[in-house]
Amino acid sequence: MKKHPHILLICILCLLPMIAFSQEKESKLQYSFGGGITTDNNNLLWGLNMGTELNYRFAKRFSLNTGLSFYQSLGNLEKNELSDIDQSSGIFISPTLRYDIIQRDSGFKLAFGAGPSLQLGGESARVRSFFNTNDPVPLTVINKYQRVGLLLELEAAWKSKNPNIRNAVGVSAYGADYYFPWFISATYKVRFQLGKY
Repeated sequence: MKKHPHILLICILCLLPMIAFSQEKESKLQYSFGGGITTDNNNLLWGLNMGTELNYRFAKRFSLNTGLSFYQSLGNLEKNELSDIDQSSGIFISPTLRYDIIQRDSGFKLAFGAGPSLQLGGESARVRSFFNTNDPVPLTVINKYQRVGLLLELEAAWKSKNPNIRNAVGVSAYGADYYFPWFISATYKVRFQLGKY
């Protein structure tokens, strides 16, 4: 090789693309937005959710996620003649720690996340009087919330045709005031990579 240094140089230049390709890594910082369906199990309501997330990967399987989502009920899960004004809504601010349970070379990931979640919102429901169930005038109960609860989420993510975009589906459960799960959500997400690290 000492007599032919150019051969060694050619070999190195040929291998560089393969080395660079094998070392290509997913961005540490990702942004997501999405929407889906939510059920309010306490009031037997269903509705839609929309949200956005910022995710920072600080280790091979661990990441920090900050989520902001909005939920609004649209209807009842069961027929109730008094439920014409039943409704619930909320803004949820949720920092979570995520762990990738499964990581495949194909890009598929299954992650579990947990953390506190602040709900700013409320609910209203029309109910019969507790003391006189035959009372023709029902009571309207209104609750406003500024409370911290627990959020658990299981998320599956996979690659799309665009290397900078991923698809994900998350199923999450939120509980507060000794009731779990109060809300259950299924959300489809589109995730973008913010730069390369």
